[in-house]
Amino acid sequence: MYPYIHRLSLVVVCIIGLSISGNAQHIIHQARYTNITASDVLYYVNQFRHKKRLPPLTMNNYIAAEAERHSRDMASGRTAFGHGGFDGRMHRIMNKFAPSGSGAENVAYGNVSAEAVVNMWIHSPGHRRNMLGNYNLTGIGIASGRGGTLYFTQIFLYKK
Repeated sequence: MYPYIHRLSLVVVCIIGLSISGNAQHIIHQARYTNITASDVLYYVNQFRHKKRLPPLTMNNYIAAEAERHSRDMASGRTAFGHGGFDGRMHRIMNKFAPSGSGAENVAYGNVSAEAVVNMWIHSPGHRRNMLGNYNLTGIGIASGRGGTLYFTQIFLYKK
């Protein structure tokens, strides 16, 4: 529906598992980050953008509500992990913010901190491209699933 929109997902636990050894991996899987907020994630994303001399993204409540709903749906199992329903989310967002340009979405899950999820996105070429894209608005949603696993959704939008 929107060919100029980029969708990427990241399974944080799998990437962490590839970069550490057995005992450390077990410790990371046991870690629980229950006090993470969308503002925490935005802080690290904007810190990264600042290092690349890009303007900060502004959190938008409407976009954040869409991201939160998607994270809750993934956490509850209503939607499989990934970008199911992405076209619908972007259609609603772009209609709300018309005229708007492009949009993108990053998703991840795992028992990780806000800094760790952003670092995983930084080291994934497609996620990194989204974080460095020509966007000015964002919405971030975080939900806790079975066993305390966190599901993250960040939606990016360029509002003209």
